[in-house]
Amino acid sequence: MTISKEQKAMFQSYLRSCLAAVLAVVSTGNYEPADLGKALLAAVLPPVIRWANVNDPAFGRKTGK
Repeated sequence: MTISKEQKAMFQSYLRSCLAAVLAVVSTGNYEPADLGKALLAAVLPPVIRWANVNDPAFGRKTGK
């Protein structure tokens, strides 16, 4: 299985979002696993929003046109 440049870029974007979300939760002094899990789940949103945007040049969803 090979990973395309687009998939790699999306994964890197997700990792950056994860880092930011977890850092935000931890910086409040909250180390609860459930809250950290929610931060990781919320980190999915930015890359998914970019994927859903057909006009996003980096890794927007292709419409087949």
